[in-house]
Amino acid sequence: MGSSLVKGRSADDTSARHDAAAGPTDSRETAHPDDSKGLSLIVRENLTEDGTGVKLASGDTLPVLSAAASGSPVEMPVSKGMVNGKLVDVLRDRGCTTVIVRQDLVSEEQFTGEQRTCLLIDRTIRTFQVATIELDTPFFTGKAEALCVLTPVYDIVLGNIYGARQPADPDQDWKPKDHQANAVETRGQKRKAGRTRPPLQVPDSLNDIVSVDDLIQAQKEDNALDASRKLAESGEKKISKSGNSSYFLVKKDVLYREYIDATPGSDVLVQVVVPTKFRNQVLKLAHESILGGHFGTKKTRDKILTHFFWPGMHADIVRYCRSCGPCQRTSPKGKVTKVPLGSTPLIDEPFRRVAMDLVGPIEPATSKGNRYILTVVDYATRYPEAVALRRIDAQTVAEALMDIYSRVGIPREVLTDRGSQFTSELMKEVSRLFSIRQMTTTPYHPACNGLVERFNGTLKSMLRKMCEERPKDWGRYLNPLLFAYRESVQESTGFSPFELLFGRAVRGPLAILRELWTGEVDEPDTKTTYQYVLDLKDRLQLTCEVAQQNLSKSAERYRRQYNKKAKERKFEVDDEVLLLLPSDNNKLLMHWKGPFKVVKKIGQMDYRIDKDGKIKTFHANLLKKYYRREESAGGFDVAGVSVVDDGLSEECSEGENEDVNHSSRKDILHLPNLTPTESLKDVQISPHLDDKQREEVNSLLREYEEVLTDMPGLTNLGKHDIKLVHKEPIKSKPYPLPHALRGKVKEEVQKMIDVGIVESSSSPYASPVVMVKKKDGTIRFCCDYRKLNQVTVTDAEPIPDQEEIFAKLSRAKYFTKIDLTKGYWQVPLTEEAKELTAFVTPDGLYQFRSMPFGLVNAPASFSRIMRALLRGLHGVDNFIDDILIHTVSFEEHLDTLREVFERLRRANLTARPTKCTVGCVSIEFLGHRIGQGELRPVQDKVDAVQGAARPKTKKQLRSFLGLVGYYRRFVPNFAALAVPLTDRTKKGEPLLVKWGDAEEAAFTTLKKKLASEPILHLPDLDLPFILRTDASDHGLGAILLQETEGKKFPIAYASRKLLPREQRYCVMERECLAVVWGVQKFEPYLYGKHYELETDHQPLQCIAKSKVANSRILRWALALQPYQFSITAIKGSENVGADYLSRIPDTSS
Repeated sequence: MGSSLVKGRSADDTSARHDAAAGPTDSRETAHPDDSKGLSLIVRENLTEDGTGVKLASGDTLPVLSAAASGSPVEMPVSKGMVNGKLVDVLRDRGCTTVIVRQDLVSEEQFTGEQRTCLLIDRTIRTFQVATIELDTPFFTGKAEALCVLTPVYDIVLGNIYGARQPADPDQDWKPKDHQANAVETRGQKRKAGRTRPPLQVPDSLNDIVSVDDLIQAQKEDNALDASRKLAESGEKKISKSGNSSYFLVKKDVLYREYIDATPGSDVLVQVVVPTKFRNQVLKLAHESILGGHFGTKKTRDKILTHFFWPGMHADIVRYCRSCGPCQRTSPKGKVTKVPLGSTPLIDEPFRRVAMDLVGPIEPATSKGNRYILTVVDYATRYPEAVALRRIDAQTVAEALMDIYSRVGIPREVLTDRGSQFTSELMKEVSRLFSIRQMTTTPYHPACNGLVERFNGTLKSMLRKMCEERPKDWGRYLNPLLFAYRESVQESTGFSPFELLFGRAVRGPLAILRELWTGEVDEPDTKTTYQYVLDLKDRLQLTCEVAQQNLSKSAERYRRQYNKKAKERKFEVDDEVLLLLPSDNNKLLMHWKGPFKVVKKIGQMDYRIDKDGKIKTFHANLLKKYYRREESAGGFDVAGVSVVDDGLSEECSEGENEDVNHSSRKDILHLPNLTPTESLKDVQISPHLDDKQREEVNSLLREYEEVLTDMPGLTNLGKHDIKLVHKEPIKSKPYPLPHALRGKVKEEVQKMIDVGIVESSSSPYASPVVMVKKKDGTIRFCCDYRKLNQVTVTDAEPIPDQEEIFAKLSRAKYFTKIDLTKGYWQVPLTEEAKELTAFVTPDGLYQFRSMPFGLVNAPASFSRIMRALLRGLHGVDNFIDDILIHTVSFEEHLDTLREVFERLRRANLTARPTKCTVGCVSIEFLGHRIGQGELRPVQDKVDAVQGAARPKTKKQLRSFLGLVGYYRRFVPNFAALAVPLTDRTKKGEPLLVKWGDAEEAAFTTLKKKLASEPILHLPDLDLPFILRTDASDHGLGAILLQETEGKKFPIAYASRKLLPREQRYCVMERECLAVVWGVQKFEPYLYGKHYELETDHQPLQCIAKSKVANSRILRWALALQPYQFSITAIKGSENVGADYLSRIPDTSS
């Protein structure tokens, strides 16, 4: 039997089995002796003598269910459903193989004319009419053939037909559709029907209609459209790398831009070029209007591009969407990254500081009426206390605290939240009497009191499991559960709270069980009271020390894991911020309140906020910066607000508003090559230039507007090739990629495909993908080409030397820095090299079309192209993709800048506007600030050194030495000062740095030296140089100087340690070694020119005058012969610089 019995069977076929479906039948059913009796009457008349069963006509006895015997309901699979649009009761019966329907629910036209037989519960067979009905139930939806019964047990009895769900598995999301009911109209409904609906708010800007004449006039008067008008006059057509083309044209005096997408089947877009004064109106209509939807940057831009265009529109859209008030206030709180985790001091004294909180109300209450729990946890030992309370008013809490203090002592500090019980005047008075310092968390930031909050969760979990059968007795389980918690070892300390508090393990149930099983009892050694106290003190001291170390490691481990998803967010005084406050869960209601002003910063992560005239303290995680929109020159009113559901909108306030689903954009216009996010407006022009000079610079920038974009070009100056030592393919397994980053990888790959950087590949080579987190918190897509680099033939093309660049800058008065956009990506690959760059992702294999980052010969290839680009230009240097223009006069500077832009245009290279700085008197270049003849370290790097934490591992120490070592030229005696630190990085030293007084002194001194704003003069190659050297028992020192206006200024410092064998040299040998080493160190400045060598060791004068008996000194004297110098003996008091450089301070004390 099965579903086949329901379909197409005649009355003579095998009957369908049904155990409990049908009751008495009507005229449509075959006659039966008991038709006039109801089901309940049948049951009563056929009950057995003991009343436990019903005797059937077949002779069988059926047990009586509670529903039939006593009238009490049973839990049967009955639910609401719809049949023919009517709401009915549906029974899902697993013992039935067909469908039963109440006859009056079926219309005449639904009868099929067939009849079916059905076996009933009493084993009698009856015949019923068949009808086709429409069912909509949690168990089955669709058409089904049903047997029509006059009075079934339920309106619908659904058996085991094909497609029916099991009784225990109904559709939880099923809801009845609207059905017709004879409902009575209430008075409230009547009043509501009489009211008119208020009209939607319509933006005022929609009423400001711009006429054609106004548009034509505005286009002609707008200087920002000069370049567009010139392109329209020339008819020049722009074609991107992907084949998309665009050009400007004038129709009926209106300036348009026509865009042709290379995708087959794409429509030609004719876009109106919008003048500056009307752009704000377009932005408001596209983003803020009632039909705008408050979408993010990507969708807003694509919507506008369908009809309009203007130069630099993407940057305008980004700024506009970011400063949208409703978007900022309704953004999900998860969009704002948390700040890094702070640290609290470790407490080493039990019950010096305790954390306190309240749990409840707990339902049901205990037999004593207790609904709350006061919890207290000690910071040093993690020892918990808990007291059940009926009320949580201040007096009850204070009395409970006295009960706890009487057992463990009175703490010095108490940390609580801002509950009224803890901040009341009564509690303040209790704290004053006991000299307790009250500390509270910031509002809505429970993580500040995480110790007790975590214990609360553990305690509630234990209570829930223990009180499952007797929930009202949870108060009686409280103390046993506290014992269990105190006896268990804490992961953070490595000891149980009992051990840390009492200095021993307490006797618990497991210890008793062991004694019962073994019959052995550990008897303590007999000791005097004095000896016992001493041993207990030593044991407690050792235990606490180990616990402190474990706590420190645990805190560092947790902080490191937490900070992986955090980033620094700082606010300044008077910054406007939004404040996250509790609100309704409805997504359409505002969660972020504000904006409010920052009044003061407290500590590292808390801020004082002026909230409606009241100054309150909040944690940084509850704040996010508010971007206020600048008033537009157009003077349009604010558009209407239409906030949509978060599931249908994009967050567009924090700059994270790009559409990440790049794979499904068939209906969205995508112009990756023609919609840059930056324009010439983002170029930084020196404020030291006068108005005329600034206008000349702006005119020059407008002339080369296409060069200034953040979209990479594709140069024609050369290609990058990769030559391997063998032809065996390099194939690496992909690194495990977190699921949270796979979408980011897909997004980055799609972006690179859109701009023509990457293409699909079938290469036998494969390198893994690495996602690197940048300092601003964003993710950088990288490929690991280390294995490929190992078999690559090295390119010998030299890289520019920054020392040579600095040597040319002493007389320059004007500086311009140009940073190429994604420099490497602007260099094409040869066809042979493309397949070698293949990389593997979860979505397949891809390869680069342009030179990627990470290739061993990429700097050499790029340097070769830059030399070809800048060859023959005076006053222009580069270091990789950074171009520096330095001239004496402004006129020369402008001419040189024009020539560089022209060469960039011819080479099809682009420069990133935000990284370009023009016409400065001083400028940052290669980590230094240069200008006015001086060389200084960049302040950001100096601040990084000052803020560097004490290194704990050898890796961290090497990182710190690398940071300060980059500026060693500014630090006299650098090598000597760093000796204690460099010694700790040697092979054989432990990975965890042993930090002593010498290391601390060196660490502090190096930071102070860089904090003193050291200044060096740039070398002037037209002036003679002066070299001073000196040697000590442990090191060498040298200073390169030049004399200007009668004063000697330092150009660079140099120092190094003596090798063990060199320390055994005699005094004269060490002094001569200092000279030779100093000359070699500054050879680029000294070779081929006459310089003066100053030393306080007079015997060295014989080097240039007579034969030396010492063979070692003689060899050094011969090595100095190619140099032209004169030796001058000076007093030791005059050689303080070089003498100091050679000395190693005594750090042993």
